[in-house]
Amino acid sequence: MIKESDGTHFESMRSLNQSLTFHTLEEECRKRKIKFGTQQQITLGIQSPDGVYTNLGLLLSDQCQHTIKAAVFNGTKKEEFQDRREFSGSLLKQMNEAYEFISLNNKTTASFSGLQRIDRRDYPEEALREALMNSLVHREYSFSGSTLINIFTDRIEFVSLGGLVQGLTLNDILLGISQCRNEKLAAIFYRLDLIEACGTGIPKIMESYTDKSAPQPQIISTDNACERTPAYRDGSFLLQREQHH
Repeated sequence: MIKESDGTHFESMRSLNQSLTFHTLEEECRKRKIKFGTQQQITLGIQSPDGVYTNLGLLLSDQCQHTIKAAVFNGTKKEEFQDRREFSGSLLKQMNEAYEFISLNNKTTASFSGLQRIDRRDYPEEALREALMNSLVHREYSFSGSTLINIFTDRIEFVSLGGLVQGLTLNDILLGISQCRNEKLAAIFYRLDLIEACGTGIPKIMESYTDKSAPQPQIISTDNACERTPAYRDGSFLLQREQHH
């Protein structure tokens, strides 16, 4: 309540850890030919003008204490693990490793139209990408819990902490209305060409499911969490696996 009333944001607060390194961020900037010196860190909000690192700096540093936990389950329930991983380090490092893990579990199905072979993935790649980006950029990092990715035989669930930003509803975000919880983090992701910063992520997920008669992705929000599932093939929602005929 205090944070909401005085406008304090987690990403702008002083990091408790001031011994930070930025090897992953520096490499991402180098690949895109973006300067990353002290002045750029101050402009981006990674450190204050007096040289104190912020929580934004902590999130992007190699010492970031938040993690992504990903699990693959055998079946449609959380009963039997096939694989599990925990990704740590800079959010950018976690993003790259988590996406690679998801892609490895996004199986390809082959079908034929006449003599032509047609390969399709279980889930639209754009939907997976946008769901992952959304779960990283918009989560509430004042909570210490991990972002969760649960992969079942019929769906993938992305669970991020924090719920919706106060004042927004699910209908609002489905229309493309966006109010970023971590504006400076989103600005850096935008500068790295990872997001568009136009509120297009959720609509893109929905539009990537071209067969509107099939089960669609579902967003479930509670007071403290938001779940995005690219969808079940059997109709129980949360990203859903596409049906291929």
